[in-house]
Amino acid sequence: MKAYIRVAWMGCLLLLPTSLWAGALQASLQNYFKQGIYFQGAKAELVKVIRLPKIQGAVRWKMPRLSRHAGIISLIAEQGKGQHLQRWYVPVKLRWWANVVTARQELPIRALLQPSMLQVEYQDVADHTGHWWKDIQALKGMRLTRPMHAHKPIYTSMVKRPPLIKRGEIITILAGNHGFSVRASGQAMKSAGLGERVLVQNMRSKQRIEGVVIDAHTVRVQI
Repeated sequence: MKAYIRVAWMGCLLLLPTSLWAGALQASLQNYFKQGIYFQGAKAELVKVIRLPKIQGAVRWKMPRLSRHAGIISLIAEQGKGQHLQRWYVPVKLRWWANVVTARQELPIRALLQPSMLQVEYQDVADHTGHWWKDIQALKGMRLTRPMHAHKPIYTSMVKRPPLIKRGEIITILAGNHGFSVRASGQAMKSAGLGERVLVQNMRSKQRIEGVVIDAHTVRVQI
């Protein structure tokens, strides 16, 4: 008798309008994103569900493995465990919100960036190419490789850091740790910009070691 009642109850559920199933699933998905879904500093916002599967009952939502902030992804919906695990892939459209450095004004190609030209705004970075910046000072001295419109985020593909030290130049190697420092004459093995790592050769010992460019004449190495 109990089995008959259960079958009859399930039959009634199947007769419910599709909109009720879809509505419950959509609400579940909205609650999942309300918890706050982040990837590499950006927060996901659900824009729309492209295709909703016919799923009965509660599901667990999971993000797929991400390599970038794609505007369209396939979310994973799961029910059950072990041998009874069921999985569906649900295509959705997303926005990815983050604090990013943008151009304050129209900027020409090859413009040398200064803090006064930049600002930080909360923007959608979905489908971007490259890394973005949150710190204005980190972009100081970089040169644009393309024109920029106001309020547009700046990515790594749009800038180039002019070399402070050129290959073959004689520089100062500053080696130190915990308040102790030693200076030596060296030669740069390649060109590098501020904050970049570069291989240098000690002029006396001929030893080669990697350091970080701290100004136009100095490379700091760790000892």
